[in-house]
Amino acid sequence: MKVTADMVEAEIFKVLGVDKEIKTLQGRLRTINGYLHQAERKIQGNNEIDIWVRKLKDIMYDADDIIDLCMIEGGKVLRAQASSGSSTVSIPSSYLFSCFRCLRYRHEVANQIIALNGRLEALKNDSFIKNNLDQAVKEPVENAHREFGRETSHLQIEGDIIGSQIENATDKLINLILENNPKKTRVFGVVGTGGIGKSTLASKIFEDERIKENFPNRKWLYVSKNYIETDLLKKLIRFEEGNETKGETFEGKSKAELEDKLVTILTKNTFIVLDDVWNATVWIDILRKPIVKSASSCTILVTSRKEKVVAQMKPSYIHPVEKMDEESGWNLLKHLVFEGGEEEDEISSLAEIGIKLVKKCDGLPLAIKAIGGVLYQQNKAKWEEVLESDAWKMDQIEEELRPLYLSYEDLPSTLKQCFLYCSLYHQKDMYYKEIVQFWVAEGLIMDEQEKSRNDLPTEKQKTMEDIGEEIYRELIWRNLLEADANFDVSKDYFSMHDHFRSLGAHLMREEGILYRHGREFKTDDNIKIRRLSISNMGPKLVLPSQILKQGCLRTLILMDSPKTKTIEDSVLQELSCLRVLDLTSTSIEKIPDCIGDLLHLRYLDLDGTNIREIPKTIGKLVNLQTLNISKCQYLERLPESITMLHNLRCLDMSDTPLLTYVPKGIGKLGNFYNLKGFLVGQNDSTSEEGCDLEELKNLSKLRGISILRLERAERGASALADKPFLKQLTLGWMQPDEDDADEEEESEGANEVGADEEADNDGNDDKDAGNEKGDDNDDGSKQENENEEAEEAGNETEDETEEDEAEEEEKGWSDEQISKAERICNEMSQPSSSIEDLFFYEYPGRQLPSWMISSSLAESFPNLAYLQLLGLPCCTELPPFGTLPQLKYLRIEQASAITAIGSQFLGSRSSVFPKLELLRFVGMPKWEEWTLDGVEELTGHGTPLAVKLFPSLRDCILIDCPKLRALPADLYRATNFSELCLRQTYELGEIINLPMANKLEVTNASGLKKISNISSVRYLEVDNCPNLECVENIGKLQHLVLICSEEMEQLPQWLSVLIEQHNNTSSTHRSLRKFEMQCSLQLLKTCLEGNENWDIIKQIPIVKVTTYSGKEYVRYTKDPYMYDPHVCISRSIRLRLIVLVNKAVSAQGVISIVLFAFAFFYIWFISSEVFTCVCRLPCWIRPSLGLRNPMDWFDNQLHADVSEIYRNRRATDGRLPLQDHAETAHEKSPEQ
Repeated sequence: MKVTADMVEAEIFKVLGVDKEIKTLQGRLRTINGYLHQAERKIQGNNEIDIWVRKLKDIMYDADDIIDLCMIEGGKVLRAQASSGSSTVSIPSSYLFSCFRCLRYRHEVANQIIALNGRLEALKNDSFIKNNLDQAVKEPVENAHREFGRETSHLQIEGDIIGSQIENATDKLINLILENNPKKTRVFGVVGTGGIGKSTLASKIFEDERIKENFPNRKWLYVSKNYIETDLLKKLIRFEEGNETKGETFEGKSKAELEDKLVTILTKNTFIVLDDVWNATVWIDILRKPIVKSASSCTILVTSRKEKVVAQMKPSYIHPVEKMDEESGWNLLKHLVFEGGEEEDEISSLAEIGIKLVKKCDGLPLAIKAIGGVLYQQNKAKWEEVLESDAWKMDQIEEELRPLYLSYEDLPSTLKQCFLYCSLYHQKDMYYKEIVQFWVAEGLIMDEQEKSRNDLPTEKQKTMEDIGEEIYRELIWRNLLEADANFDVSKDYFSMHDHFRSLGAHLMREEGILYRHGREFKTDDNIKIRRLSISNMGPKLVLPSQILKQGCLRTLILMDSPKTKTIEDSVLQELSCLRVLDLTSTSIEKIPDCIGDLLHLRYLDLDGTNIREIPKTIGKLVNLQTLNISKCQYLERLPESITMLHNLRCLDMSDTPLLTYVPKGIGKLGNFYNLKGFLVGQNDSTSEEGCDLEELKNLSKLRGISILRLERAERGASALADKPFLKQLTLGWMQPDEDDADEEEESEGANEVGADEEADNDGNDDKDAGNEKGDDNDDGSKQENENEEAEEAGNETEDETEEDEAEEEEKGWSDEQISKAERICNEMSQPSSSIEDLFFYEYPGRQLPSWMISSSLAESFPNLAYLQLLGLPCCTELPPFGTLPQLKYLRIEQASAITAIGSQFLGSRSSVFPKLELLRFVGMPKWEEWTLDGVEELTGHGTPLAVKLFPSLRDCILIDCPKLRALPADLYRATNFSELCLRQTYELGEIINLPMANKLEVTNASGLKKISNISSVRYLEVDNCPNLECVENIGKLQHLVLICSEEMEQLPQWLSVLIEQHNNTSSTHRSLRKFEMQCSLQLLKTCLEGNENWDIIKQIPIVKVTTYSGKEYVRYTKDPYMYDPHVCISRSIRLRLIVLVNKAVSAQGVISIVLFAFAFFYIWFISSEVFTCVCRLPCWIRPSLGLRNPMDWFDNQLHADVSEIYRNRRATDGRLPLQDHAETAHEKSPEQ
């Protein structure tokens, strides 16, 4: 409420002649502000104060609008004066017109301000307020002027995991999940009231090492009440362990197409959490079918408040979450409040109060966390104040929300408004930078720090966005918001618990509403709705009549409304006070021209819409701060009027494939904070389209920028100069002189880079191909071509690298283009040392810019944490990245000219890559050698000094590096090394001496012969490594996955040796607990009980062997004994019925009827469990029944019957009915 009083710009108001009226208004606002803090605390349950605060808010909003209009009109007059100041002879007619217009406008504004002053005076003199509120009681100074933004601490990381109750529940559920069960898909439920810790328990299970070891794929899916079917399927496809796994887009895909895609990617054991489920149809009608159809075994963990909902999903077990007992609750509160350095006596003195608070929280972890955020490092008096607070007795707030209200009440006024704004979003995952931009647009972040920042040193200056991020971190720290690590490991996304959202909706009910279109809009006519969030909107944007009639809406957000295509002029014309308009992911095709009349608009989000153009009238939105047009697939150009938006702070043009240039003059907008997707214009100086790098020289306030189409640039010296705050930088090229189709495709890829989308192409396509081949096994007509397809696939694999290289040479960059790219980058001033995120895309130079290969790289980029080089077609050597002190993530892809990586990559320091956690090399066709030699330093006495090498490295990923011969011998020195993933490393001969790695995945390594001395590995996956001969010294292996090539007919020798070693080890020292294999049907048959490989695998506790399609499988557990073969005989069924039908057709009378009846009986027999039961008979029983292997018996009998019919029919009329099918069967051997 104090925002408006601080917005006075004296010069503008003097120009309009209303400075006296504004000063009076300002003084009265400051006077009445003294009552506000008390009024906010007493508003609950006091109708008179509620009405008084409502009237005050109306005045504040009206004053904000008037001052906004004054700033617009006064700014025009000042600019007109400035443009005419140099001429004493002539005065522009536009200036004369603005003067006459200003006189008229002055009287109108003055009258409105006088009216506001009168209303304020009446409020100040209200007798009830004078008698019930003390002006002297103001917001505490420490709250009003405190510094926000404490670091996110253990509160967010470990805050929920205290106490034996949750530990016991976690162990119980994990044991049930991992127990042997023949079911391919199982559902488990976690139920309980809101805030009791269901999601916490699910998260603890999700992150448990036992789950990680048994389920290579783990997916977390937040469902909520108002879900969209296709969105759920997209999320399940896109995200694996919180990270986007593919750059592939699924927009416009139907439900059936998405289901098919999901079937193909679920190839391994998968663990899925469905969080916050309100309706069982999410499983029964949407997810169940593709999951059951997939090749993977899936375990589903569902959290829900309603046990009935979970029961409808036919779960194996439902776990009711209990409230925390006093001891566990007190331990949680202590963990939240104390840092560990307190004396035991100090903690004991607060124990009695703490236990009473736990009781008041009714054992709900969410409530205890909220109280913990209030009491952190507070004295005993504060504890007693919280315990005796009136909030515990407030009838207007539901009982379970009262502890949360205490947490809200403890917030400073600015944070209260920001917290309430978050409740406008009903979805779980929200992007924090977006919510900060909302706060800025609504004027919720405007305080003394913003005014005084120019007096501070450069490195300490803060923008409103910086302050907003500090407020966000404070809300996270206080547990009112939660960083969502399951969605995004960088914690850029956050969530708000339903209880906090309910509290926010209750407190904001007189200003903001979440409304689902189609339901009745209920609200008091006397309440003015300022903020509206609508979901499930239809084809046309329709607002409730009350909203249009009031005309005071400031925020309009459309969510979950992909069908919305049109927005009519009449709607926007009634929203003249609008500050925020969010139309994200709607199908809107055209924005009305009258949008230019929304003079107060500060935030316009058109992300993912179908617009083809932006109205020229957008240039009238002089207050616009944020414009998001990313992912607008049909947008072709921007209007020149966009260069008139002088207050624009953020412009996002990323992933707009048809956009080819940015209008000249964009560089005049000096307030840019973030600029994504800046396209360099045509290099022809006479061209009117686009702008060059010189446009960027005056954008000194930038925090982030992505510059694309750099191949067009002619000069670049000043592009990055004088940008002391720059943290994120993307530089992108595209090969010129290609046809239009290729250009559009490349442009799309480049723009995706601008959007900072990380496409992790981890070779899933190979799995998809494998699955498709597996599906083909079920079709008799396709079976004939399997060997042929396998040979073709093998040839393609062998020639893949050569073809890629030939194509690269054909489309190579010219020497002139390469030299130009190097010159442009070298001319650029070195980016600021504040850079944290650096991204190169398709850089064609033979070496990286001079400012990246200098010996002082560490001093030049002391804060660089994320470095990505995607596309280095000509670069032959990498700089000493190992010297970068803060580098956490290094990604190098498509570096097709690099042949060796050695000591120059490491640099010379006491610690090489000291903070690096993830290292990725992808698409490096010529890379042959990787060494870590030469990293020792010498002491003064000439003795070698050990250098720390990759001390923080956890994950290393190598994909499509076909010529790499060996891993570096010194990689064993990476003391924190956890996971190694290798795919398409055809020449790699051995993987040895990695004592710390606990997970190893190897795919398509045709040259691999040895895996040895990886003593800590617990999970090993070997996929299509036909020449692997030796696997040894992996004594802690617990889970082995083998995916065989289609040509493999026998178990590999190394596997037999490994399992034999396991069997010869004493039972107390055996570690191998689970063996999984995907193979051909023929190889699977050898693993059936009583067959040749049964003795090899029967000693492993858990065994699962499947075909590629997953439809045929054998499951076995040793203790307790369970043997479950499931051999798909669909081909046998089809051919057997052919035999019976042919016999019935040939026969006559009663015999024909009997044969047809037998055919129906046969269908029943095969479709029932009878056949499976025969297969499950112990091997010592089946021979006595003449059923050594039921499948073999069927095949042999089938072959005999078909042969007999073929001979008989040929003898009678020379033709066999259904000849093609029968001949196919006749030509195949019984084994096939």
